Amino acid sequence: MRRFIEKYGSIFGYLALAVLLVGGSRYLITRNMDAWNEVLLIGGAVLLALFVALRPQQVKEALSGRKVRYGTNTALITLAFLAIVVGVNYLAGRYYYRYDATEQKRYTLSEQTKQVLDSLEQDIEMTGFFTPNDPQRAGFEQLIDQYTYQSDNIFYTWVDPDREPTRAMQYDPPPSSALIVESGDRIQRVFNAEEQDITSAILSVTRAENKVIYFTTGHQEHAIQGSAAGSYSQIVSVLRDQNYDVETITLATAGVPEDAAVVIIAGPQTEFLEEEIEALRAYLQQGGKAMVMVDPDVETGLNDTLAEWDVAFGSGLVIDPVNTIMGQIAAPAVSNYTYSQITENLPMSFYPVARPVEEIEGEDVTGSVTVQALAETSAESWAEQDTQASEVEFDEGVDQPGPLTLLATVDAPAEGDDPDVRTRMVLVGDSDFVSNEYLVQGNAGVFLNSVNWLAEEEDLIAIGPEPPEQRQIFLSAIQTSTLFFISVILIPVTLLGAGFVVWLRRR
Repeated sequence: MRRFIEKYGSIFGYLALAVLLVGGSRYLITRNMDAWNEVLLIGGAVLLALFVALRPQQVKEALSGRKVRYGTNTALITLAFLAIVVGVNYLAGRYYYRYDATEQKRYTLSEQTKQVLDSLEQDIEMTGFFTPNDPQRAGFEQLIDQYTYQSDNIFYTWVDPDREPTRAMQYDPPPSSALIVESGDRIQRVFNAEEQDITSAILSVTRAENKVIYFTTGHQEHAIQGSAAGSYSQIVSVLRDQNYDVETITLATAGVPEDAAVVIIAGPQTEFLEEEIEALRAYLQQGGKAMVMVDPDVETGLNDTLAEWDVAFGSGLVIDPVNTIMGQIAAPAVSNYTYSQITENLPMSFYPVARPVEEIEGEDVTGSVTVQALAETSAESWAEQDTQASEVEFDEGVDQPGPLTLLATVDAPAEGDDPDVRTRMVLVGDSDFVSNEYLVQGNAGVFLNSVNWLAEEEDLIAIGPEPPEQRQIFLSAIQTSTLFFISVILIPVTLLGAGFVVWLRRR
């Protein structure tokens, strides 16, 4: 028996350490003291006790020898390191912080969404109905994690519809591979893991009602449907994604509906009738909101009405040889804007064929009308009056010198005694800039921010992160050879040489 103990007694010590390590690790991972963890920890303790009982002399020597003293120092250092790691993890769990290191903030919610979340006054319940293997689940939960981090009013629950069919049956039809967004008795379904879709659903369940945007018709304006290059179908789709209802009106027959949040005049090619102008004037005088986009060489008959608010569309074609797109001097580009809610953080926009917008001495005698130029051309630009010329140059005394205004806003008190009711307008000297053909991010931002400002939805005015940029590195033959020599030959040889020198010195 003694020979057996001397020969195999140490095995109990190794077994005890292995079992205790497995049990402790399993508990740290699962955070659950289940039956398996209890068996492992108790079994490890029993094995350790057997080892101490069978090899007491070895245990005594191990605890009192010189190695123990050095081992004690090592153990203390290890414990200190573990304490630091545990403390850092505790602080990280208690004080959660995220940082997006990508240049274009690909993993950060847009300012638009942040403003929506910051303005929430009620809780939003999000329930993801996904099977464990559903490929949509990871995309949704990665995105929703950003929402819950940004707002304490967002709550998310995952439900497997196969294991909990009764939860899915609460909705008609039962959801499968979808996100349910709820607030009170309002429900929206989201099928794509896209920020715009989720934010749109949040707006839909929190708004009392959707505001209505009306586009005028009857003057060859841009169509809001269809896939033609000149159609507004894409930008109208974005408006609807932001939970606006979009309709068309004919001013001559219906006037301006009472529920109109904004009236948009998108590139008319013929004059408005007198009764249409009167309907529009009455709407604006009572605190109406309008976005008016008129192209060069088009007479709409609107300038007399706009003069009541000290603005008008100027004549001529804007030429800017400095700020252009692809060298097209008749397509002015703007990257530096006058600061406003509309233009904050806007990327570059451009206007394919534009006319100037002018502030004039109109009929306002009270001085209460505020006209603000938001986008201007360079000082070298001008308004070419001979719009049919094949070659253009500035003719002093004929052409209007720059800088010229392409985008302007009007803010004025409405008629009546309520100071909170105000007339707002946005005037743009081009209507093609948000057609399907020219709808780039900057142009869309100008239009959407303008509509949100007009509709008094300032919390929606923002531009999201830019799409990821594809970056490529092109190396010459010399650069390729140099990189190969440094990384494959020089660095490894240097490290081997340093190691060899250290080895020689130690010998």
